Amino acid sequence: MSEAVRKARFKNTVIEYDLFRAILSDDIYIEEPIEEKNAEEKGRQPENEVQDEEPHTRNVPLYAELLDIEIDEDVSIHELYLVNNTDPSVTETHLVIIHGYMAALGYFVKNVEPLLKSQPGLRLHVIDLPGFGNSSRPTFPKEFLTEPKTKAEKIKQIVDIENWFIDKLECWRKKRGIKKFKLVGHSMGAYLSCCYLMKYNKASDKVVDEFIAVSPMGTESSYNSLLNNKKHQKNYHGDEIDPFREIVDFDEEDVVTDELRSLWESLGQPKFPKNYILEKIWKYNKSPFQILQNFGPFYSKILSYWSYKRFRNLKTNEDEASNSSLDLILKLHSYSYSIFNQYQGSGEIAITKFINHEILARLPLCDRGLVEYLNETLVKSLWVYGDKDWMNQKGGLYIHDKLKEINPEISDFKIIEDAGHHIYLDNPESFNKTCIDFFHLCA
Repeated sequence: MSEAVRKARFKNTVIEYDLFRAILSDDIYIEEPIEEKNAEEKGRQPENEVQDEEPHTRNVPLYAELLDIEIDEDVSIHELYLVNNTDPSVTETHLVIIHGYMAALGYFVKNVEPLLKSQPGLRLHVIDLPGFGNSSRPTFPKEFLTEPKTKAEKIKQIVDIENWFIDKLECWRKKRGIKKFKLVGHSMGAYLSCCYLMKYNKASDKVVDEFIAVSPMGTESSYNSLLNNKKHQKNYHGDEIDPFREIVDFDEEDVVTDELRSLWESLGQPKFPKNYILEKIWKYNKSPFQILQNFGPFYSKILSYWSYKRFRNLKTNEDEASNSSLDLILKLHSYSYSIFNQYQGSGEIAITKFINHEILARLPLCDRGLVEYLNETLVKSLWVYGDKDWMNQKGGLYIHDKLKEINPEISDFKIIEDAGHHIYLDNPESFNKTCIDFFHLCA
């Protein structure tokens, strides 16, 4: 890692620390990041190394720290790790939270404390996806940005891109020594969580038994699906050595039946604004991050406006005094600018391959064996949307209904009031209670 990158990463970690220190109660001790060059003289390890001694073995009831877990020499996963050690005798419970697109772990500022305090023994892992937030930004493979010629090649490319993320998540899990965990994924994070489950969470060796999909991306079938032929609807992360080998007729023309058209009409699609510029961005595999960064100084003003609109209703834990709330909003703006203003194109580029400019998936979750997988493994799932969500709740409801037809005990569906797409920010009280109730967390 170059000195410039090292300094930039440390600066971003300090901004993140300031954000959480501002919102967390004083009874939660959070480890202050230490710059690597000063770590030795201060008698502490660098902030990006995991401590040899696990935090929960210290005499601290509620503890938090920011970690960078090295996956290999080029990739690390950034994590906010929180420990509830109020009763050291209880069994540990691990809960992993994964953010969505144009987001990062810092946006869960209003959720981590209520979840942490809900149950003694809880180990809460809020992580940044590879190429997002303060995780490292490995070069996105150039072969993923080509336009494959055949349908089989297009499907394989998308599956390979999914693997680019979820293989790193599995490596992170093993590095952290987590054997069992509960999982929450939001939007693109929920989509990738489903892919992770279908590849790594086997019935014979189950690490996740409960999963919350929060306003998940890519649920509904549509004209954009590459899987509109039932012969191609399968789990491409399954156990087959080569799931493409047996299919020799990928490129036969799909027959769009009246039944299929009726399904598309009933499911609808996300209510995302149609935009010519956005359509061109997708065509040339550019992410909104890259476009905004070309605005120069005006980019900060755009982000300031977005920050104010996004976070204006947030309140601090202490009270609703305008000064403290304003300070929190400013810290969230500073944090947003620090994570979005990283010029190395990386994981965010994948969005143009997963979905089109109308937020319709090329490999929809409902068309790829997810229902059958969740039933086979008995993973309990909860599908959550906001009542003002622009994401299409009918897609998640369709998956939920299919699961209920097979097994009424393994799926639930919920609409949270007074919330848009970012439910955990818009209505944190209801979101936190929903998670606590579903996972049966209790003090």
